[in-house]
Amino acid sequence: MKKFNLLYIPIAISLIGTILLYSQLPEQVPMHWDISGQIDSWRPRYFIFFTALLPALFVVLLRVIPNIDPKSESYSRHGKAYGIVAVVVILFLLGMHWVTILFSLGFPIKIDIVIRGLIGILFIIIGNYLPQAKQNYTFGIKTPWTLDNEVVWNRTHRFGGFVFVISGLLTIISIVLSLIWDSFTQKMSFGVVIISCIAAIVLTTLFSYLEFRKIQTEKESNI
Repeated sequence: MKKFNLLYIPIAISLIGTILLYSQLPEQVPMHWDISGQIDSWRPRYFIFFTALLPALFVVLLRVIPNIDPKSESYSRHGKAYGIVAVVVILFLLGMHWVTILFSLGFPIKIDIVIRGLIGILFIIIGNYLPQAKQNYTFGIKTPWTLDNEVVWNRTHRFGGFVFVISGLLTIISIVLSLIWDSFTQKMSFGVVIISCIAAIVLTTLFSYLEFRKIQTEKESNI
């Protein structure tokens, strides 16, 4: 986990860049966009330092988690996957921070497309490394059934990895469709993101339960 220290380098560079550009930012900066890509929440300019420092707070949290998790030994087995997902999450937060700054400075950024694109990429990368997660209480798909049974955990994470990759690909495809097909609106594209996220949660939860019941039934039949 010492490699996490390297993440402070891009975070520091980002913070320095934020300080240098701070005086050029408007008094109010956007902090949230609706499904049409319209700003629906503004914050005072100084709030930009919160989004600049948020990645650093996440690094601290991600370093602490392996030490306080009751199954901390699992992190020695899935350390690579945990590290890669951590890096991707931090880069995602940095990307969101700079998208906000550039938009505030007047750059013609299609914020809704960029955000959905980042989410899609995030899902694809997480999905690729999710199957490597070993049983623990903080990293992975945690349901009563995956935490109770290691076999269920492993099967659910293989399935969940596939589902997350598909969700990410659908998100990317929806962006492309919204750009080349006029009838496929931005709202419809955003709807794909929401539905795929909900589907990923529901499907993995249901799968873990069904796998648990399957194993329990097999045990009972062998008695």
